[in-house]
Amino acid sequence: MDNLNLNSDEAIIHTTQTIIINGVRHEAVLTSRRLILVESEKGQIHEDILFADIVLAKSGINKLREPIITISVNSPDGESLTVDLIFIPGTGGHNSRDIERCLAILKQHAVPVESRNLAGDAVLRDRGERTNTGVLAIDEKTVRPAVPEWSFMGTSNQVKQPMKEEEVPERSPIFLIGMMVLVIGVIISGMFIVGQVIHAKNAPVSPNITGPAVTTIVTPTPGPLPTPAPSPVSQVTPIQAESLPSIAIPPSGIWVRVDYPGNFSGSIGALGRNVEVSDSGTQYYQLPVIDTNIDGSIAKLDGTSEKMVVEIYKDGVLISRKSTRAPFGLIEQLASGIEQTDIAVTAAPTQESQTIDNYLPRLSIPGTGIWVRVYYPGSFSGTLGGRGIFTTVKSTGDQLYNIPVNAGIVEGSIEKDDASAGKLVVEVYKDGAMMSRAATTIPHGLIDIHTPV
Repeated sequence: MDNLNLNSDEAIIHTTQTIIINGVRHEAVLTSRRLILVESEKGQIHEDILFADIVLAKSGINKLREPIITISVNSPDGESLTVDLIFIPGTGGHNSRDIERCLAILKQHAVPVESRNLAGDAVLRDRGERTNTGVLAIDEKTVRPAVPEWSFMGTSNQVKQPMKEEEVPERSPIFLIGMMVLVIGVIISGMFIVGQVIHAKNAPVSPNITGPAVTTIVTPTPGPLPTPAPSPVSQVTPIQAESLPSIAIPPSGIWVRVDYPGNFSGSIGALGRNVEVSDSGTQYYQLPVIDTNIDGSIAKLDGTSEKMVVEIYKDGVLISRKSTRAPFGLIEQLASGIEQTDIAVTAAPTQESQTIDNYLPRLSIPGTGIWVRVYYPGSFSGTLGGRGIFTTVKSTGDQLYNIPVNAGIVEGSIEKDDASAGKLVVEVYKDGAMMSRAATTIPHGLIDIHTPV
């Protein structure tokens, strides 16, 4: 990042995660006097805007259901400028918290702010723009970076927009009673018909994929369920009685099934090609591979104890199942080898923590102060800090960094510099006690840090 040319009485208050402006990755730096937009690749200042020149900062949702902040500026020469800051969705709702933090800082410096309920807008737009086939189609032209096209299907509900209120003439009591009886009859008939339709369309069917384009999926009458054929030499973990309802999986191809009543997000892929997913309910994603390792991670976006299940099927046979009930639970390393026939069940959170403890070398943590431990066999880089003061780090192996704050929030991000499947672990300690821990095995995986201490 170039020299920001800060004045002697000016300090950095907050630095955002990566954002998108006109299809280019940027970072937004908020000081005590202005907003500075810096290109991530070149490290050059793109815009330098004084708070006094900002007419309005308004949060909202764009056509791709991504949260944005629209900055309206009047330059000293009288020209008007509008800049859209697109906050890339990530796990744990970090982008929404980042928007709220930016708006709060702008408001503290007398900038007019209009804030909207981003979570509610995203849900309404998601349900209103998708069809019952479960195929996502985006007609609008966009300048966002391209993402590999993957075919997927899943359940989706349409929400009708509320009708405008109209003046209703007064009716006689007999007429109103008759209308109520008619409405009740229609509702009962509709419930019966909808139940039959849902039962007939219970099973997803694999589309005939001849290229990378997304194709329409036709749902036939469900057939008999395929029975997994376990290897005679491998011990099969029995599926518990609270298993998911019976479904029919297409008899060919690699499919990932995610089932969670709340919202989830993450990424799945293979051969170094991962695609971001963010949805709710039961969703199916087809991977264009035959025999390889399936990696990625799926995270719950809320603090409930509802069960989230991630399953992988090959040619209609269940080869891997992982689940979690932990609040904001995370499922990683979806399948170590697609050729395996064992059914893997996610270990309890305590067992997962013990696995990481066994993975990390022994290290003595100082008994006082705030410390961040980063361990990765390969090379990593990122930023660490607190209270608006950040330090760039780049190293390898087992490293311990002191954060010069006594209280507040430890923030930053650490990223793997290679495409290996090795495990990157980041821990935050206060006075010798662990405050948080995060790990990832995704190639070029990124861990965001936001830990109160």
